[in-house]
Amino acid sequence: MISAVVACAPAPDRAHFTVEYYRAHADERNGMIAQCANDPGTQGKDPDCINAREAARIEGVGSLQRLPPLGLPGATGRDHPGGGTPPRS
Repeated sequence: MISAVVACAPAPDRAHFTVEYYRAHADERNGMIAQCANDPGTQGKDPDCINAREAARIEGVGSLQRLPPLGLPGATGRDHPGGGTPPRS
């Protein structure tokens, strides 16, 4: 009798798109994130919301890693006459 109940249970929802898909399609990722943010009570655990948020998290970190060096003053000591670390007062 128990096997009949388990067999009738609905299958868990599956995502329509993978994390990799959302990483490659920024417009669709951003649209899904906006849709999920608009109704987090209903869609917060939706597999596509989770995949889109994970893709955004990865791309956000990745985009920072791909930035060129900022060249902040004093970072290498080249901004101080004579090089090296400027004297402390």
